Amino acid sequence: MKKTLDEIAKLASGEAVGNPKIAIKNVANIDEASSDDLTFAMDEKAVEKFESSNASAAVVPKNLKKFPKKPHIKVPDVRIAMIKILSLFDAKKTIQPGVHKSAVTGKNLKIGSGSSVMAFSVIGENVEIGSRAKIYPGSYIGDGCVLGNDVTIHPNAVLYERTVIGNRCVVHSGAVLGVDGFGFAPVNGKYEKIPQIGNVVLEDDVEIFANTCISRATMGSTIIKRGSKIDNLTHIAHNCRVGEDCAITALVAVAGSTELGNHVSIGGTSGINDHIKVGDNTVIMGRSGVTKNIPPNSVISGFPAQDHKKEMELQASLRRLPRLIEKVAEIEKNTSKK
Repeated sequence: MKKTLDEIAKLASGEAVGNPKIAIKNVANIDEASSDDLTFAMDEKAVEKFESSNASAAVVPKNLKKFPKKPHIKVPDVRIAMIKILSLFDAKKTIQPGVHKSAVTGKNLKIGSGSSVMAFSVIGENVEIGSRAKIYPGSYIGDGCVLGNDVTIHPNAVLYERTVIGNRCVVHSGAVLGVDGFGFAPVNGKYEKIPQIGNVVLEDDVEIFANTCISRATMGSTIIKRGSKIDNLTHIAHNCRVGEDCAITALVAVAGSTELGNHVSIGGTSGINDHIKVGDNTVIMGRSGVTKNIPPNSVISGFPAQDHKKEMELQASLRRLPRLIEKVAEIEKNTSKK
């Protein structure tokens, strides 16, 4: 499929400069682009690389001080333009609707029009699946689960019983939703399991990446609210509430009954203690350990996590500490000689 530079510019709400009729066959990174390819240049350095690359054209910010001589598209935001342009060139395989003959389905399955249940999937009883859903091979959907429209469940994902998934959600391979919460009580020197009778609820437009685990609530629901994205190998414990449009990167652990506000961003390998409340629009930097409630609009880092500026001051002081110790030792040595 080929598109002219002008057609792509209109799709991305941009302005084609140079040769608007030039034909673009594909998109590629600057270093890998060949002729007929479109690439993306986020800043002046990337524009310089584009000029010497094989790419036919590039998408660039419209606020550059110096624009490339080669054909390009000016846009307000390159990353937003990338969403539309990459979607245009995303050649996804057409999936036929229907239930594959090797799939195992329980009683009272309700499935909307245009949905696909692929080979070797297992679906329990009393399950509801909306329209245009894609259930990939090897996935498991337990009894009483409810899936909305345009949901995608990738291979080998697992939905425990009564999991609820909103419209346009994506669950990637190996993710497990609804596993028992880690609830035990010590009884006579042994751990007795507390029954976990709740469920997991994903609201609309949530995306859960590979090998992430979200535990069901002890009672009630563990809730991931609209638009939130949770990266690979993350654990969300029982009775947590993740707000709208949160971005949680890989290897994060959130302990039980924690509440994240809306628009919270969490860097990789961070940990959050149980029963913590994190306010709206907070940024938790990577490798942070959150041990207390965090007010809205905070930027925190370190362990225990504190205001990011204070943490940077502390780290700078620690780096100066060896030299200060040397100076103190030298002063003590000189003093003892006297």
